[in-house]
Amino acid sequence: MSTPHRFRARARHLRRIVGATASAGVRRILRTDVGDDARFGEALVAELDQLKGMAMKVGQILSYLDGILPDETQRALSVLQQGAQPVAFAVIEQVIADELGAPIDVLFDAFDPRPIAAASIGQVHRARRGTQRLAVKVQYPHIRETILSDVKSLRRLAGVAGLATRVDGQAIVDDLAARLDEECDYLAEAGWLERFQDAFSADPRVVIPRAFPERSSLRVLTMEWCDGDDLGTFVAGASPDARQRAGLTLADVAWRSLFVHGAINADPHPGNQRFREDAVVFLDFGCVRVFSPVFLGRWRRMIGALLDNDRTRFEEAVIAMGIVDPMQRYDWDAHWAMERHFYAPYLTKSFTFTREWLEAGVQYTRPENPNLRRMAIPPEWIWLQRLQWGLHAVLIRLGASGDFRSVMDTALYS
Repeated sequence: MSTPHRFRARARHLRRIVGATASAGVRRILRTDVGDDARFGEALVAELDQLKGMAMKVGQILSYLDGILPDETQRALSVLQQGAQPVAFAVIEQVIADELGAPIDVLFDAFDPRPIAAASIGQVHRARRGTQRLAVKVQYPHIRETILSDVKSLRRLAGVAGLATRVDGQAIVDDLAARLDEECDYLAEAGWLERFQDAFSADPRVVIPRAFPERSSLRVLTMEWCDGDDLGTFVAGASPDARQRAGLTLADVAWRSLFVHGAINADPHPGNQRFREDAVVFLDFGCVRVFSPVFLGRWRRMIGALLDNDRTRFEEAVIAMGIVDPMQRYDWDAHWAMERHFYAPYLTKSFTFTREWLEAGVQYTRPENPNLRRMAIPPEWIWLQRLQWGLHAVLIRLGASGDFRSVMDTALYS
């Protein structure tokens, strides 16, 4: 494909992905042949990083899902996992004082004005109280209003996007809005930190920071500082054994969270994780999705049927989940092949995550899939897909291999 045609195709693809979250600046970039893929990504980063909120979240997702964007563009977007454009420290100081009722020098013995991360909803600073090293997450002023505005734009498009399909776009947007609203409540996140700590307290491979309620509020969250490498540093320097341990730990935590504890950390991008030789640190629990036992039972039956290679049970489970109308014509061969591909890591006793395997699965998301307009998408299903695709994208970066079948069996049947 020639360069001009390649840029136009890429821009059309990104317009579909970014959609209602695109600012005038993003739309201008998508209309322009910026140059090469890296410069195109850098232009997008500058705009999305400044916008924060939902637009930046979209950029974070694109930064680690392989097979969607050119490699150079994706590498440029990886900056968004930590952010590069922080809010001025004077603004952060004022938020802390307003929320906690005292100035920074009274609340903390040391506080670094330079953030270590400037993410979509807030930025994180190092601090210290006595000998306790701390990470303090501070929410951007007015970010909740920005997100609500983004959601309103999505609601206007949801009905149109669902035309001629069985997708209830409004229900999906309502569920997304609820998660984003909860993510702006740092006291709720402190509660989730405690609950996930309790759930995995017996597993030395899992590290979750402790929150300090006396230094936390709706818009400020103070946690213990946890050392660890970011994903890129870890992959570059860790031994193969350490990378395999990390991959199995990530998968185990994801699937046990879902099937044993009934809730998932629904924002699995690598910026929310740190890696050690023998453990993984899980830093962010702002976006948590809880699932009903009924829904989980149906999903468990579907995966169990795949593991047992039982086509009849599989079809019954998919219908029970509300994805397929049993009275409508449906290509079950295509759906069976799709799910067998996506769950291939759990069908054998040994699997290696590769980019080629992920890219082969992208074909099922294209218009050629005969079932795309016949499938319903329950809101719960969206979060499970985000969990699965996000988890697998990180496992590919790790080059993870091992017995993922046993990981799934433990989660399903514990």
